[in-house]
Amino acid sequence: MTAEPALLLIDAGGTIASVPDDHGVLVGREGSAGLTAALPPVPYRLTERQAYAGLSEDMALADALRIADMVAVAEREGLAGVVVAHGTDTMEDVAFLIDLLHPGAIPVVFTGAQRAPGAPGADGMANLLDALAVAAHPAARGIGSAIVFGGRILSAPVAMKLDSSGPEAFGPQGAAIGRVDEYGVRLELLPRRRPPFDPVTPEPEVEIVALGLGSGGRQVDLLVQAGVRGIVVQGFGRGNVPGEVLPALERAKAAGVLLGIATHCIGGGTAPSYASGAALARLGAVPAGLLSARKLRLLLAVALGDGRPAAEAERLARDWLAPQA
Repeated sequence: MTAEPALLLIDAGGTIASVPDDHGVLVGREGSAGLTAALPPVPYRLTERQAYAGLSEDMALADALRIADMVAVAEREGLAGVVVAHGTDTMEDVAFLIDLLHPGAIPVVFTGAQRAPGAPGADGMANLLDALAVAAHPAARGIGSAIVFGGRILSAPVAMKLDSSGPEAFGPQGAAIGRVDEYGVRLELLPRRRPPFDPVTPEPEVEIVALGLGSGGRQVDLLVQAGVRGIVVQGFGRGNVPGEVLPALERAKAAGVLLGIATHCIGGGTAPSYASGAALARLGAVPAGLLSARKLRLLLAVALGDGRPAAEAERLARDWLAPQA
């Protein structure tokens, strides 16, 4: 008889663990959601631990690092995998941060809900069952961190929340590495993971500046005056910015701030194809490639972690982003 896989289920709050207040507005639960007790019988040995109680928009880096610590313990204990029940608003951020820091082979699978427990069409338990199935699957070893939602399996570096309310919240659909349905788990495109970083406390003083029509450099200057150590610019197209923003970014670079450039577009990534993008490349801004601005922010935060100087952090970030042979 095959032994039941041993999995860790981490309760990290979010809609899947939320409750309505007196006005019917969803709020975070103060205590454990008791997710294991709400599941039907499953062929796994589950250990449930709580990392966070609340909604994910209120999470901090310290909360995400608590999840990373629990994952490390699960690896040492020899568990088959980890499932993190998490709020969808910052799920892509925390899943990517875990991917940057998790060196082990056990899969870390994030999931959650768009509709709260008890609501018509509540999707949390179905997503949770799918995530458990992926975490327990032998083929999932080595995939790092992933998001399983609405039947899709998405690698953490590419997964994004694309729908604020629908049950198929995460995509892009074409980036799915597999599916979960009534026939089980199908992992078809296993990701090639980049080497993770050594354990580090990420730098909290990294911010995103999102640009729009006619944006100037005031936000950049104010952030430099406030003492930030990194700035990610969410630009246009291939990572283009208005010319009026460039002098502020030059001042930020001269002040020792690590710069990154990302695009607001879902696909296509960044490249120095136009004048402003080429100017940013000469300035030394780290290009996001296919990463979102939010994920590039976390990459720079990890690279700057434990007080690393900007020059070393830039090298580490570029090494991580470099195409794999």
